[in-house]
Amino acid sequence: MSCQTGITASTAFTAYLESSSHHGDRCVKIVIEDEELVIQQNRLAVGDWEADWDRNVMVCVEDGEPCYIMYRMEKNSSGEYEYVFMSYVPNDASVKNKMLYAATRATLKRIWGDTRITTDFMATSPEEMSLQGYKNYALSQNSQAPMTEAEKELEEVSKNEAVIRSQMSSHSATLPGLNLPITQELESNLEKFKKGFVNYLQIKLDTEKEELKLWDCSNISVGDLGGKIPDDEPRYHLFNFNHDFEGDKMWKVVFLYSCPGYNVPVKQRMMYSSTKSSFLSALESNGVEIAAKKEISDGNDVNEAEIFDMVHPQKHASRATFVKPKAPSRGGRRLIR
Repeated sequence: MSCQTGITASTAFTAYLESSSHHGDRCVKIVIEDEELVIQQNRLAVGDWEADWDRNVMVCVEDGEPCYIMYRMEKNSSGEYEYVFMSYVPNDASVKNKMLYAATRATLKRIWGDTRITTDFMATSPEEMSLQGYKNYALSQNSQAPMTEAEKELEEVSKNEAVIRSQMSSHSATLPGLNLPITQELESNLEKFKKGFVNYLQIKLDTEKEELKLWDCSNISVGDLGGKIPDDEPRYHLFNFNHDFEGDKMWKVVFLYSCPGYNVPVKQRMMYSSTKSSFLSALESNGVEIAAKKEISDGNDVNEAEIFDMVHPQKHASRATFVKPKAPSRGGRRLIR
C-alpha cells in the first residue's frame, strides 16, 4: 500500500471539480499548500492538445518547485474527456516536498477520478514535461506488454518508493545507511551513549534543515522517562534500561518514537515516520543494539513495567497436554467364590 498523507482537496478545488466549467480547461496545475491540494493555475484550451501542450505545461514548471498537472486530451468514444496526469518533482526540491508529493499522488488521482486518467507519468526535469518528453514516454510505454491491475498497483508503489529513495540519497549521512545527516553534537553523544556515559538521548528531526539533531542528553531513572516525552512535537528516544532479570544485572537499549497525535503537521509526521526505519538500521549497524522499540503518543504510555515487558516479553504458558481420564470406577473389588 502507498503511504497516506492525510492531505485532502481544498474547498475551492472541490467546487471546481463539481462545476462543468472545468471541462473547458486544457491544463490545470495543482500544488500542496497548508496541507491541502489547491489549484494554482488553470489554462483554457485554444488549439488541439498537441498545439496547446508546450505553451501551457511549460509555463507551469518552476525551478525547485514540485507540482501536479492534469492535462486534458480529446474526448473518448463515450464522449468524455481523458486526462494525462503528470507529477513534476525536480531534483533540487526539498526532501520533505519530494516525499510529500510522491505519497499524495494516489490521493489526487482518486479525487480527480481514476477512470478519467489514461496516462500517468513522473518527471524530474522540464525536458521530460515537454511535448517531446511526453511522446518519448508514451512510445516507451507502448513497447511494453500490458500489465495486470496487480502489476499496475505494484508499479505505483515502486515509483513512490523510488522517488523517496533517490531524492533523499543526495544527502551525505554521518551515520552510514542513514538517509539524513546528523549534527556533530548528536554524533559525539551517540558515542557517549554507546560507552555508557549517558543513558538517555532525545533526538529531534529538524524539518527545515533536514537533519537529525540532539535535543536532550542526560542520565535518568526509568521513572523519569515518561516526563521526557513532549506533548507538542514528535521525537526519537534512546534509553538504556538498567535492571535486574533472573538474578542478573542487565542493560537493554529501548527505542521510542513519540508522536502526539494528528495535531502534528502532516509533513513533520511523514518525515519522522519515513526516517525511523533507516535511523534504526543505522544505529544497529553502528553498534547500538536495540532490544525493543515502540511508537507512543504521550508519556502516559511509558512506565517501568511497560519497559520491562518490552525487553523481556512474557512467554505464553505452555499448552496443557491432554491427559486421558481414568475409567469410571466400578466399585470395590468383589471376591468371587
